Amino acid sequence: MKRDEMPDYPRLYYYEREHHRRFVAYVEQHGLPCQGCGGMGGETYVILDDGTGPWEPCGWCEGTGKVTRWLRGLFLRYMREEKRKRNARKKAA
Repeated sequence: MKRDEMPDYPRLYYYEREHHRRFVAYVEQHGLPCQGCGGMGGETYVILDDGTGPWEPCGWCEGTGKVTRWLRGLFLRYMREEKRKRNARKKAA
């Protein structure tokens, strides 16, 4: 795509929608529970005094509550790296 061309938003939306449809069909058959959201598909962020807030879908499982084996490994690798960084900061302080 050239710099002066506008992105084809309907086409991009179609690709994202089809990806999500295929992802949901695959994880329903072969998926593992998402550890990022505990298999709930997302979480509610408490921003109001009465304990309610908007529902935010999980980015790891795309709101399905299940992930592929590859995504589970990626999540665990990411969390291990975060833990290593956290411990390094703790030692430096």
